[in-house]
Amino acid sequence: MIDKLNNKGFTLIESLIVISIMGIVMGIALFMMGGKDGRAQLKSNSRDIASHMKLARTGAIRDSRPWAIQFDQANERYLVYNNSGEAVGSEDWADGDESIYRTVSLNGRVSYGSAQGKRTDATSLPADGVSFSADRVVFNRNGTSESGTVYLKSDAGDTFAVSSMATTGRVKIWRNYGTGWVN
Repeated sequence: MIDKLNNKGFTLIESLIVISIMGIVMGIALFMMGGKDGRAQLKSNSRDIASHMKLARTGAIRDSRPWAIQFDQANERYLVYNNSGEAVGSEDWADGDESIYRTVSLNGRVSYGSAQGKRTDATSLPADGVSFSADRVVFNRNGTSESGTVYLKSDAGDTFAVSSMATTGRVKIWRNYGTGWVN
């Protein structure tokens, strides 16, 4: 006689039920996380730009020479650089004596622009997503900069804005997930 109480293991039906439940749970998790991947990349890119703006501001104060960030929408990247070859006050950002500190590419699901309009206190929304003149923010040796904003959007329509305030050079990040701008 076979003792059914001592049989250990799973039947085929029990295994199929467990695998089905796991598949359903993973499907729900992937669905719920689908929009968050682009949002996470957008948040990361925005924080990177803010960090590099702060780095450029600090570098300008430290070196007593301007540092700049050039936003390159066509190639979905930006360059952090300084102008070390000119006399202070006569900087020319296109004469070839700039030192590139870092080149940073945006993540694949993030691009320049806004899917949520201009931020609350902004005067306009630039078509290319960058309101700084010549698509460049320059930090002067005293830490100040021109006022302006860089808008980044995800393919899901979320938008972040990174701004620099002229009088202080302070950098701020704004976000809009479709419900309004939040600082």
